[in-house]
Amino acid sequence: MITIELRTFTENEYHQFFRDYQSDPLMDPSPFRYNREQVSRSYAYNHGGYRENYVHFGIFLGEKPVGSFQLKRMDQVRKCCEFGIILQNDKVKNMGIGTAAIREGMKIAAQRYGMRTITGDTTKRNRRMIHVFEKLGFILIETVPEAFDLPDGRKEDRLVYSRQITEESFS
Repeated sequence: MITIELRTFTENEYHQFFRDYQSDPLMDPSPFRYNREQVSRSYAYNHGGYRENYVHFGIFLGEKPVGSFQLKRMDQVRKCCEFGIILQNDKVKNMGIGTAAIREGMKIAAQRYGMRTITGDTTKRNRRMIHVFEKLGFILIETVPEAFDLPDGRKEDRLVYSRQITEESFS
């Protein structure tokens, strides 16, 4: 099993991550172009306390930032949240990094923030993410037909998965 660490990005690490970032064509077919000023603004927004009920972590393999993981819309009353994850590029995919990051993210959500349910979503054609959801015990709770507009004019279904967070979630 691969060992990763979820921790807050420094601004330099955030730039390092985005200098080598390539958008996943299944989620965003537009090529990403690194822009120092835009990345600095994004860092300030994501790490400056401007987003209520939201925390943003880097996914680190050793000292190298290889992904981004967010806990969002944390509801302290209902004890539930959503997560978002992106990996830097195809070089770090299919290695178990995403799976390990989601496991660690569930642990942080439960232990630091008291969350008991976590939700994530993907497009119907993202077979890799669907596999990760199923492997980690998430259950498909909703299909939103034609929720995503694709650049070629087609529409794609949004699949929403959820899981109760238990001690078994982390292993």
